[in-house]
Formats: sequence, C-alpha cells, structure tokens
Amino acid sequence: MSTAGPRGSFLRWVTQDWAVNAGYLDSRLVLLWFRAAQWAARSWGLAGRAFAAFYSLFTSLFIGVELPPALEVGPRLRIYHPHGIVLNPGVRLGADCVLRQHVTIGNIVRRDGTEKGVASAGDGVEFGAGCVVVGGLHVGSHARVAALALVLRDVPEWGVAVGNPAEVVRVDHPAHRRPEAVAG
Repeated sequence: MSTAGPRGSFLRWVTQDWAVNAGYLDSRLVLLWFRAAQWAARSWGLAGRAFAAFYSLFTSLFIGVELPPALEVGPRLRIYHPHGIVLNPGVRLGADCVLRQHVTIGNIVRRDGTEKGVASAGDGVEFGAGCVVVGGLHVGSHARVAALALVLRDVPEWGVAVGNPAEVVRVDHPAHRRPEAVAG
C-alpha cells in the first residue's frame, strides 16, 4: 500500500478521496491537503519535507486533526466530521476505511519509554466516533469498531468490536449469515 508518487497517481488518489467524501467539503479539503503533504514529502526533497512539516503543524494546531504525511493510507479514505482525529505516523490503513470524529489510532508506550507496536487496519474498516485503537494489533478487513470502544486486541475480519475494553461481539462475514437473514 504505497501513497501517490507520480503526478497521475497523486491526482487519482485525490479524486478518489474527493468522490467518497461527497457532501463533506471540510473532509475533502483535509484529505486534499493530506495527500498533497504526502506527495510533497516523497517527491520534493527538503522543500517537500518543509511543506509537510508546516501541514502537520497547521492541521494539528488549527484544525485539530493529526494525519501525518508518513501514514500509509489506502485510497478512498472517508472522514465524517474531521475533528479530533489522531493517527500515529506508523499507522497503516487499507483502502475504503471510514474515520469519524475523535478517533485515535496509535501505539502504546511502556513506562520505560519503549513502544509496544502500532495498530494497523485492513480494507473497509469502519471506526466509530471516539474509539481508541492502540498497540501492536490489527483490525481485519471489513471490521467495525463501535463508538467509544477501546481496542487493545486484534479484531478479526468482519468482526464487530464493542466496549471498553472492546470485545468482539459477532462476526458479520457474508458466508456466515443465515440464508433467511440475507433474503429478508
């Protein structure tokens, strides 16, 4: 999962983000700026890194969103209500993920200052408002993390994690659904 490199790739990623965030101008602008900072940091050398540093400082202080340019985020990221979102620079998100307000995804730092890994997520993961996902864990593709959940363990593909600390309450994999539930 690499971010946009050549100009054509950059424009493709921006237009994909733009399309899935229809109706959310604030989200579109945050993502446009995020993708531009990613591209600049990887393409323009020192000037690009300076632009990315300014982007990080501005969005953190004035917009209240921390999407560092070092993130590995797949295409078509959806952000509903881009406020208070904090992602660690080491986070990896797949394609078609959804972030809501006040989502935190990152690492755990032990008392001795060592890091206990950074969270990652597969494709199509939905993060509810105010959820926290921390540590060296993985949220599987198509999983959903409920609002205000504190995720400290892996979530399987299609899993639904709820609570504090979060527990997987069910797995919504299409193959596991009862035929009558699918038909009705």
